[in-house]
Amino acid sequence: MHVLLATTVGKSPELQRCLSQEGHGCDLAEPFAEVASIAQHSGPYDVVVLDVADARLQAFAALREIRRRGLRMPVVVITNAISVEDEQTALNLGADDVLIRPVRAPVLIARMQAILRRGLGHASSQLTCGNVVLDQARRTVTVDSRHVRITCREFDVLEMLMLRRGVLLTKEQFMSRAYGVEDGPDQRILDVFVCKLRRKLAAAGSAEIVRTIWGRGYVLEDPTAAEVAAARARFQSGQPRVRRAHLSVDLNASMAVAV
Repeated sequence: MHVLLATTVGKSPELQRCLSQEGHGCDLAEPFAEVASIAQHSGPYDVVVLDVADARLQAFAALREIRRRGLRMPVVVITNAISVEDEQTALNLGADDVLIRPVRAPVLIARMQAILRRGLGHASSQLTCGNVVLDQARRTVTVDSRHVRITCREFDVLEMLMLRRGVLLTKEQFMSRAYGVEDGPDQRILDVFVCKLRRKLAAAGSAEIVRTIWGRGYVLEDPTAAEVAAARARFQSGQPRVRRAHLSVDLNASMAVAV
């Protein structure tokens, strides 16, 4: 999840720290008045957080400008005590949630995940593709109920793909969501994450679900029932991984294009 944080009450180190610990990126919108422009031209952002002292004086104008520009990402407003009328106005102006301070960072992150998840068409924190289940709440991955031990970054990659099934995600989008606009590692590290993720899922009996679009990025695709049955049969036979001859051909072709 890539969050844009705009605040009028000073820095929010706890939120940034929690986001970083959970593998999310968080950028600060400075100055606050430019939050709509930053949201439009930087990113992409999954959620915008307006952390203000007074919603009427500080958040309303930002909400109007964000929606005037046609930006559809969720917006969460955090504010001090607010009247019922102002809360209604904030929601009518395009806020997806209004929270009254104090707000604990883990709860805020869970709320943002829920808003993003529902906006992408998912009803619960359990995301399923083929015989793979990713649980956002527990941060676990299972294949046919078997636990798969993956790293934090591997989980983040799979979560991004699971939330946007069938949508091509570029390497730039992966890296910005994981590390924000600050300098992160080389993009080639993403290929390492995906390679290890595929290997671990296959070893647990998963059908192939992550497809490489050479030179562009990755996309999550639902396997067929026959592919899931074949993966389960390979796991039962003690040979869960399958090497396909055309993989080396595709790799050589992609290297030739890159050169």
